[in-house]
Amino acid sequence: MGQTRRVFFFFALFLTLSIVPTVRAEGPVIVIDNPEYNFGQVFAGTQVSHIFGFRNTGTTPLIIEKVRHSCGCTTSEPSSRNLEPGESAEIKSTFDSSRFNGPQVKTIYLYSNDPTHSVVQLYMRGIIKKEITQHPGRVSLTKLVPEITVRREVALVNHGENQIFLEEPLSTTPELAASLSGRSLPPGQSLTVTVLVTPKEDNRRVNGYVIIPLSGAFLKEIQIPVYGEISLPPKP
Repeated sequence: MGQTRRVFFFFALFLTLSIVPTVRAEGPVIVIDNPEYNFGQVFAGTQVSHIFGFRNTGTTPLIIEKVRHSCGCTTSEPSSRNLEPGESAEIKSTFDSSRFNGPQVKTIYLYSNDPTHSVVQLYMRGIIKKEITQHPGRVSLTKLVPEITVRREVALVNHGENQIFLEEPLSTTPELAASLSGRSLPPGQSLTVTVLVTPKEDNRRVNGYVIIPLSGAFLKEIQIPVYGEISLPPKP
């Protein structure tokens, strides 16, 4: 084949390919623009939200049948559940980080009538930090004597950038009481929670929480677990 004929051949092949229409897959086809969102590091209590985009690149309507999550801490709402061929939509997902600490991955399951990918997964991942830490994180006591009050101290440290205000401590059982060394906790500072435990005569153990409502913080409150074993006097 001469040079001229080769040039003509490749030119004809280029024209043929360029005029062939793009064939879309038959039926509905779901395509996720970016199935993963990394939110980095946030304080516990932050409401992390992200909008995922998806499209129907098929030839018939795409129907979003249901949305499920790996955790009740996550909610999602699609902007549309019925997409014509070529249409796009969004799904807004929100993760409530209040109960978590450390690395987290939350999965959103999107069910559709796409025969090839009936379930697609979206991911929200990142690291949860504590704005306020407790030292110790739990008050554990042994050999308690009924009606004798035991005192323990817990330090609260503010690792955030905002000043936090604390309200009067509450408790989940009458055997517990608490007081604060202050009501304001500036960034980088600490204060002391004094926990008083007074076991009752007819109980074998103490099990409850000291709850401190907060304002100016990501969390609405902090909880200090308290557990104690009661030593009963020997029977005569």
